[in-house]
Amino acid sequence: MKAAKGPNLLLIAPIQQGGASDTNIVGGNKVMADEQVRELTLRGFVVDAVDTSGNVTNLSPWKIRANRLTRFLRVAWGAAQRLRRADVVFLIIASYSALSLASFFWVICKIGRRPLVVRITGGDLREDYRQYGPLARWLAHRTWLRSALVYVETQQLFRDFDRPANFRWLPNTRDLAAPAAARRDQGKVEKLIFLARLDMDKGLAEALDACRQLPENCQLTVFGPGMSETDFSLFDGHPRATYGGVLAPAEIPQALSEHDLLVYPSYYRSEGYPGAILEGFQCGLPVVAARWGGVAELVEHEENGLLVEPRSAAAVQAAIERLRADPELYRRLCAGAVRRGNYFRSANWYDGVADDLRGLCRG
Repeated sequence: MKAAKGPNLLLIAPIQQGGASDTNIVGGNKVMADEQVRELTLRGFVVDAVDTSGNVTNLSPWKIRANRLTRFLRVAWGAAQRLRRADVVFLIIASYSALSLASFFWVICKIGRRPLVVRITGGDLREDYRQYGPLARWLAHRTWLRSALVYVETQQLFRDFDRPANFRWLPNTRDLAAPAAARRDQGKVEKLIFLARLDMDKGLAEALDACRQLPENCQLTVFGPGMSETDFSLFDGHPRATYGGVLAPAEIPQALSEHDLLVYPSYYRSEGYPGAILEGFQCGLPVVAARWGGVAELVEHEENGLLVEPRSAAAVQAAIERLRADPELYRRLCAGAVRRGNYFRSANWYDGVADDLRGLCRG
């Protein structure tokens, strides 16, 4: 007797392929999509994915435009070919692409009579929406904002749209098996880690400046792919910081567990719930982060990290020194990081997502 086949999910999202490098950026959306495929497959869904990723970093402007056009045509053709086999279509997309791509796929799904679920990543949908003109808002409200479900990453975005019936809060999640970190019960803060794309508005310069005056036994290691704007000269002659290159996803838990504190002073425009902070929490690693975007929701000040003013190296330095001087506070933040990290484990969220999707399939 054949086993019953589960619902067919057509996932349109950036898919992780190959190892991380400066030209293959394994960013948060790729990790999120990979997590979603795994969790929904475990819950009986048959997932067919159309990859929306493409290298648009470290390229000339005309190559970026050509890349986007060919990617759009490839994705549209791939989705059209698979649409008949799908019970539900699930689109993972950044907010800046929502008006164009989400509206397009809403029309395709309407023609194909398939329910569309849109997951907006990052925390800047509100700002993008405010910049829409009257025609753009009219289009959004008559297309993708009327999708069967719209998942948003932060609670603020959920509130911004007055909680319409089709909106759900679905945060970024992780499920790391963390190696033991034996050093942390000593309360020492000596090994610092910065883990992000090296966009300058991820707070790279502030993190490096904050560490210049720290004691000699306090060292910062920076991991992440270089971007076109990255100023690597900031590392030249730096007394407390080194660049460790790009980590493969499988290497991240070990690297986090070998450090004492995550430094993440990002003021990136679309910052939602950064995967690096979630991964750090699940490895018992507290964070010093800027009070910015979704980070201010994710990090609970003095419970699992310290929040500081954005764009302030002095504030980052003061927070690090505070933890170095107060081992009891540091140990409390480590315990709080584990609790917060466990709250955002994938299994806590995807039962609800699976129920939502099965309801749409039955409908």
